Amino acid sequence: MGRVNGINQYKHGITRTYLYLDDAGNCYMKAEKGGYVPGNWGVELGKMEACLARLDASLATPYDEQFIVRKRNALQQQGISLLTIEVQPHDTNIH
Repeated sequence: MGRVNGINQYKHGITRTYLYLDDAGNCYMKAEKGGYVPGNWGVELGKMEACLARLDASLATPYDEQFIVRKRNALQQQGISLLTIEVQPHDTNIH
């Protein structure tokens, strides 16, 4: 997703949760008042795995069209409708 002060921000496609890692693989957590504090890789990964398990998924589950259809169907069964906006790119000339 991005990089702030040498920390890479990774957003998981299914859980929409973040992992914050530096280039050496050290884990961080967001601090309450901004910035980052050292985190525990095992704990943070465990949180993500628990979230995935609640969604009947795992770290090996691909975030693909099949998963998206399954997610939309599950939401619709719960009475949650989704609005999808598709933008068609077009050529623009600026003079």
